[in-house]
Formats: sequence, C-alpha cells, structure tokens
Amino acid sequence: MHSLLTDLREDNFTVSTATGTSNTTVQLFKELYEDDVFSIHLLSDDVDDIPLYHSYNSTTRALLVIGLADNTTRTLDVTYDVDAINNSYFATATMTITYIWLIIIPLFALGSLVWLWWTPVKERLSR
Repeated sequence: MHSLLTDLREDNFTVSTATGTSNTTVQLFKELYEDDVFSIHLLSDDVDDIPLYHSYNSTTRALLVIGLADNTTRTLDVTYDVDAINNSYFATATMTITYIWLIIIPLFALGSLVWLWWTPVKERLSR
C-alpha cells in the first residue's frame, strides 16, 4: 500500500562545512510523506563523510545532516518518499478504503463458505 501512495524523490545539494563544523541544514523541495524520516537516505560524494539524518522540521522542510567532514564542499544527495497523489486527501482516502475492501471481501466470502458448510453439519448434529 505504501508504494502505491508514494514516489521516490531525490534532491541534490552542494553544501560546504566550515572548519570545526560537521553538520549542515538543507531544505527539501517537497514534503516528506507523512513525516516518515525512515525513508530518508543520504549520500555524499566526499569519501570522508558519513552523512546521517539528525532532525527534520515538517513546517519548514529543513533537514539537519550530521557526520560530514569539516572544511569541505560536497554534493549531498537526499532521497526520500513524497506523496504520489499530490497531497490529495480524497485520493489518499479512496486508495486506503479500496485497500481495506480488498481484504474484507475475500474474508466475507470465506466466512460465507464456512457458514454454508456449517449449517448442514449443525442440522445433522441436532437430530
């Protein structure tokens, strides 16, 4: 279900760190899907960097990245999930309800089959 509602987005930033500084803040171009920080993946072209997500502000879309080498300029690639249905509440609700019905209908059919099987068995047992 998650893959139907999301698209993968990649933003590229050229960022520099000063001497003694190992973090930077970048502003994502789109909102993170349901503020799911576990969908954030970071990659740097500097081999000395070990970029890690530290915090995300959903209001400003600001992402604080730590683990960067100091006094360096690098390209930082940020990959994350965004809403595939353009933040449409109606479309998201429709997809969710459709998914729920895809589970309920087979369960209802299975329950009906069990009931059809059990009814004659119950009548035979009551004789």
